[in-house]
Amino acid sequence: MLEDVKSKEEKHKSIVKGLELKLKVSAYEKQQVTEETSSLRIQLLKTSLLQDEIPDLKRSLNEVKFENKKLESSLHILSGDNKELKAEKILSMQEIPDMQRAIAEIGDCRHGKVSLEEKLFRLEGDLTARKAIGAQDAELKMSLPG
Repeated sequence: MLEDVKSKEEKHKSIVKGLELKLKVSAYEKQQVTEETSSLRIQLLKTSLLQDEIPDLKRSLNEVKFENKKLESSLHILSGDNKELKAEKILSMQEIPDMQRAIAEIGDCRHGKVSLEEKLFRLEGDLTARKAIGAQDAELKMSLPG
């Protein structure tokens, strides 16, 4: 009977040790589940915060898309203006030699005008001198007996 009691006691101790081990494993698993639950709660909060940001981000995205379309439109207009300005520049560059020739001709005309004015002035002086000589000749002829 003593052996039977010892055997039962050892069996009982073995069962208690097994249960204590299971209790420790359960406590460890409970701690892990608690930590995982805490982590999941944090992730849920973050997800909730991120979901709250989605409408703002969508609004910002739409604003950026709208601004992008405006900028693309402006770029298209400016590209057209740039092409027009380049064409005008080419035409202007082609007109420069003609204008330079015209300016040279104007310079030649001015020089010719100055020369003609000088010649006219000399001729007027000569005419005035001839008139004076003619008047003197007429006076001399009148003063001669005749």
